[in-house]
Amino acid sequence: MEASTIHHRLDLVLQLVDTTTGNSVAEQNVRFFIGDRQCWPIPRGGGNFVFINTGRSDCTLTLKVFGYEDVQISVQYEKLDDVMPLLQVFLIPSENLAKGERLCSLTGRLQGLEQIEAVSLTQSNICFSDFNERKCLMKLFLAKGRLSMENVHYGLISGDRTYYEHFAVTSEVPPDTVMLKEPLARTFPINSPISRVIFGNVSPDGSYLLRVRDNAEMLVYLVRYQVNGEIRFQTVDFHQCMYNELQ
Repeated sequence: MEASTIHHRLDLVLQLVDTTTGNSVAEQNVRFFIGDRQCWPIPRGGGNFVFINTGRSDCTLTLKVFGYEDVQISVQYEKLDDVMPLLQVFLIPSENLAKGERLCSLTGRLQGLEQIEAVSLTQSNICFSDFNERKCLMKLFLAKGRLSMENVHYGLISGDRTYYEHFAVTSEVPPDTVMLKEPLARTFPINSPISRVIFGNVSPDGSYLLRVRDNAEMLVYLVRYQVNGEIRFQTVDFHQCMYNELQ
């Protein structure tokens, strides 16, 4: 009698992250859809869900997570690692299900808007020290604590605070260095602040939502958004959001 072999292939890993905190989403009430068809990935804890033997066809996934806004993500395998096809999904907390936590929202509609994100101008304890372009290593000044940049996406803010460069961290090199996915495109002075990127949602008609937690006396953010391929920046005080619209 011949022994049978069962092959399992890891086709996709989704990591759910609360974009306002950078923490993993522990909520278990999560539903996944491809079109109208519900699919059932395996929960692995820590906000991780794995798809095994489901095939690697590009698709659009809809996620419905209790306590968060629904989100659609595009799965494009040519942009994912072949061995570990990991995709982070950044979720925006729902105002209706905020569990008593105060939230501030920037909403509106801008024709041609393609993407939106932001970094805090008032809540940063990491600064730029030096960049080794050949090794793609960034050295940092830490205001307090030990190096911890597990959230991957950060913004390096200019001295005049009118723009920032979005960079992705691939690994940490303690005590004070990180390796970047790509080299920096610009030169930044020493002590330029670094802040975690918060992602927003954009609808096909240009409607947008960017939300932060109301957890500080000052909530001033530098918003980065793309309109018809053009990158723009705008400073927004989230305590005065009713008076702010993207231009």
